[in-house]
Amino acid sequence: MRHGPTQASDLGAPLGRSDLPVSETGQKAWPAIRAELLASGIRRVLTSDMQRAKLHALDLGLPTLVLSDLGEQSFGDWEGIPWPEIKGAEPFFANPVLGTPPGGESFAHCASRALMAFQGAIEGEVPTLVLTHGGPLRAILSHFLGLPLERSLDLAWQPWGITKLEIHSSNRAILRYHNRTMPTGTSRHP
Repeated sequence: MRHGPTQASDLGAPLGRSDLPVSETGQKAWPAIRAELLASGIRRVLTSDMQRAKLHALDLGLPTLVLSDLGEQSFGDWEGIPWPEIKGAEPFFANPVLGTPPGGESFAHCASRALMAFQGAIEGEVPTLVLTHGGPLRAILSHFLGLPLERSLDLAWQPWGITKLEIHSSNRAILRYHNRTMPTGTSRHP
């Protein structure tokens, strides 16, 4: 599950390693989302060390493992700046997997550390929620679906969007659903 919306995501800006909280709108939606998650049968949680993911993960009251390597890609000097306002980003957009923002990291590096952290933390068949960020989630999902890393950036993942994988081995899983909208307390979405 991707964390809730932030002020930067509402602006269309890369948030990366900036440790902003979930927006007021996202906070209001949390109680209904929390109830749905707890009713789903999850028994443990993996999360990043960033407050927009970690605070809600801890609020579930389940055994939680906080892993800094599940943190979002670092966009360095570009963090918080809306994409259209970033100057000199053409080389990055020409190769967004290997391109590295000034003072940041490449998506390939982010994907590698996130996948290694995820695989090192999985415990058998315990239903586990991974509550983290779009970049690491895309990398993990593309790995299990056998997609090249370049294609993982084509996967939409909205705030509070949830995906369900049934993992069968270190590189094989069945995708049950992707980017499903969680209930916000006002209506239910399929």
